[in-house]
Amino acid sequence: MNAPKALTIRLSRFSLTLALGAIVLSTVAWRAGAYGASGRPPATATAIAVVNLPKVLQDLNERQVRQQELDASAKVRQAQLDELTDRVKVLEADLDPENGTVKQGTREYRDKVVELRELQVTLEARYKLLNQVLSFDRGAVLRDLYLEIEKAVKQIAERDGYDVVLLDDTGFAIPEEAGQDDMNRAILSRNMLYTHSSIDISDQIVRLLNNEFQAGSNP
Repeated sequence: MNAPKALTIRLSRFSLTLALGAIVLSTVAWRAGAYGASGRPPATATAIAVVNLPKVLQDLNERQVRQQELDASAKVRQAQLDELTDRVKVLEADLDPENGTVKQGTREYRDKVVELRELQVTLEARYKLLNQVLSFDRGAVLRDLYLEIEKAVKQIAERDGYDVVLLDDTGFAIPEEAGQDDMNRAILSRNMLYTHSSIDISDQIVRLLNNEFQAGSNP
């Protein structure tokens, strides 16, 4: 005897509901197993690269050129200081109590003493100023180069798909001998314990910036 049509439809819907329920439970169970006890999805893999900043700075052609410019400027200023130094030496020789050419107690002697003091003060002030100027000039060059490196890092990271680029400080050696506090600071200041050479993009940055600098130097 055939089952009534309405009963068959209800049984079919009930079977479909059970099947869908089984699928949902299986999916939940799979996700629970895949996500672990926390129920959170696994983190997306992060592509990381590192940069050896001292090496990059050392190998940049622009740094070498600008260092030569700084050296030339310092040489000019040093020549001015040397000229003042020579004048001071001449006055000191003239005023020497034993071998000097100017007699003590005379008006000429007093004038040369005043001139000597003025030159000494001027020489000291210019020497301090020279050091400050050179320090600011070096700082300006370093800032410019760092900003260019930062720009190159972003360009390479976006091109090659790196999510994070870190400074590689594994090259900074831990001192062999130091007090506890100094040794502790040296160790705790390190951010990297190990990096593989395959994620080092320092050479790529150097090539990019050197090519750009060469192109700018030869329009």
